Amino acid sequence: MIQRNLKKSLSLIVLISFLAFLLQGCSSNADDINKKVRIVLVGNFIGDENAKKLISELERKSGDKVYIDQILYTGDTPRSEQEFAFMQKLMVMLAAGEGDIYILDKKLFTNYAQNGAFYSLKSFVSKNKLNKFIDDTCYVKEKDKSAKDLYGIKADNVEILKKYGFDTKNKYIAIYVRSNKFSRAQKVLLALLNSK
Repeated sequence: MIQRNLKKSLSLIVLISFLAFLLQGCSSNADDINKKVRIVLVGNFIGDENAKKLISELERKSGDKVYIDQILYTGDTPRSEQEFAFMQKLMVMLAAGEGDIYILDKKLFTNYAQNGAFYSLKSFVSKNKLNKFIDDTCYVKEKDKSAKDLYGIKADNVEILKKYGFDTKNKYIAIYVRSNKFSRAQKVLLALLNSK
C-alpha cells in the first residue's frame, strides 16, 4: 500500500514538473518575442521562409533582435472567417499594446493615426534625411489636435520588403505610440529604409 502511494506521488511530481516545464517554455517564448522589435506586416503573406530571411537581414543591419507578425488584409471589408479573424487580431494587438513597427495600407494608417496610435516621425525623418520616403499623405491630423503631423513613412520604395515578397504599394510604415522600444524601433526602421 505504501509503495503504491509512493508511486502515485512520484507520478504526480513528474506530471507537475512536466507541466511546469511546458508552461515555462510557453511564457519564455512570449517573453523572447516581447524582447524583440516587433514588425507587424498588414497586407499579403510573405511566408515563413521569407520572413526568416527578412528578420536575419534586418538583425544584421540594425544590430537588434527582430520578430515579424503577418496579418492578411486585402483592404476590403473582410469576406471570410479568416480575413475577419486577422482584422480582430490586428485590433487586439493594438489594444494590447503589442507591436512596435506597423506597415499597413493608407486607409488603416490614416484611421489609426487620426486616433493617436502612432508616434510623430518628424524629427526622425529630419535627423536621418529621409525626405524621399515622405509626401503629403504621410501627414495626418489627429482628431484632438489642430495641425497635421508626420506619423508615417511611405513603404512604396522600401526595396528589402519587395525583395522578400511584401507588396509595398500604397503602404505606410509607422511606430506604435504604445511601443516601449521607440529608440530601438527607430534603429530597425532605419535599417529597413536603408536596405536594398
